[in-house]
Amino acid sequence: MHTAAKVAIGIGIVTIIIGIILLTTTGDDFDEDVEEGIVYEGADGKTKVENVEPNTGSKYWVHLVDAEFEGGGGGGYNEAHGNSTWNLTQSDCNLVRSFTLTYDDNQIFYPQCNYIEDSTEDKYIVIGRLCNTPVYDRYGWEVANEGEGCREGTYTWDTDGNEVMVYDVEAIFGAIIDIIMQALGSFGACCCGSVILIIGIIMAATMEDNNANPYAHQTSTSTEQTPQASSGWEEQEDYIHRQKDDKEVSEKSDMAIPEDKEERKRSGEYELPPPPET
Repeated sequence: MHTAAKVAIGIGIVTIIIGIILLTTTGDDFDEDVEEGIVYEGADGKTKVENVEPNTGSKYWVHLVDAEFEGGGGGGYNEAHGNSTWNLTQSDCNLVRSFTLTYDDNQIFYPQCNYIEDSTEDKYIVIGRLCNTPVYDRYGWEVANEGEGCREGTYTWDTDGNEVMVYDVEAIFGAIIDIIMQALGSFGACCCGSVILIIGIIMAATMEDNNANPYAHQTSTSTEQTPQASSGWEEQEDYIHRQKDDKEVSEKSDMAIPEDKEERKRSGEYELPPPPET
């Protein structure tokens, strides 16, 4: 397998594992973050409040337990505004208007009975805010905030025994955003890891293996193309031997006795020497 393919497959697997780990741990801290966002829950008790500037958005929202909306949990239709409103019943509105949260005779609870957008189906209903109160336009949209703000300190509730809950909306929204980001991060890691893994598999199937000995082919090719160093000397030596052998054969041929002479000698006939010249 090619090295690049191995690296891609390894990175893909590790990324998927990281995504799975992130997915399994998503939401582990959500409950703790939500609990930290709850500033107070009870009746006629004390709650600590941080400094809030006047005429600014308040991060402290107040819920009344077991309150009811007119028209049920989804509110009722308002013909003047063309939408549904989340208005407290008259009895609940009179009740929350009697609540106080004071510090040195400084009242910081702003009750709210009309246009309270709370579509969550639970036993808690928004009944107001601390330090400042929102201002709505004719269509029910929040356009500004007004109030004297509040100083940091410990305030005392007077709810006539009715249970309320105060929470820091910024902390709650922060916990929700964190869990969404964790989920997106784990999902993104799994997706990226899968893509990288697929690319690595494709590379492994299409790319040549680079682990083979790169010198093997080169050596065999060089051996085939390059003549051996001793071949020239061997050819020269063969040539010398051939010349020597040819010379010896020639000498032996000259010294050989013809066949007819050989036969005459065996039969007792001898060739007479030629007569001397006179």
